[in-house]
Amino acid sequence: MRRGFKTEAKSLALELRAEIGLDAHAPFDPYTFASEYGIPVVQLSDLDGGARDHFLRADGSALSGALIPNGSGVVILENDAQPLTRRRTTMCHELAHVVLEHKFGVSLSDERKCGLGGDQEAEADWLSGEMLIPNDGAFRLARANATDEEAADAYDVSLAVARWRMNHSGARKVMERARAKWANTASSYR
Repeated sequence: MRRGFKTEAKSLALELRAEIGLDAHAPFDPYTFASEYGIPVVQLSDLDGGARDHFLRADGSALSGALIPNGSGVVILENDAQPLTRRRTTMCHELAHVVLEHKFGVSLSDERKCGLGGDQEAEADWLSGEMLIPNDGAFRLARANATDEEAADAYDVSLAVARWRMNHSGARKVMERARAKWANTASSYR
């Protein structure tokens, strides 16, 4: 991931959220965002043939999504057999590739390992995380001592995504240090 990208992603995610009328404290709706950008979303269950039945599974080994070139645009194919929280994460990941203008052929998201790899993959992961739970939102949750489960519920994401964002945003560590400093300051005045 290029130097400075994480900082860039914080502000970019807030801009993307603002485009669909959201602040940092509301769940992100990737379907509204895709519609706003004119990106069609095709459900795997709407397709015909044996390939559909092969990929249309809810288990972790199944195809989660694909970013498919379509003329000068793209189409997102999503596995609608998977839980909605998983689908929202996949959608944000694929949308991050589009927003970041990553070059690709076909990007198949299978257990968060799509076909692009390297820095592009790391950037899409990080931006999608910021889209789902922005840094500002993670800090608000950390100030409120929210559990990972509460963070997942607040942003309509999986427990794994909530845990990742709360830990990697640094919000909890910063709040722990601030609380310790406040406790030390308060005890010195007694």
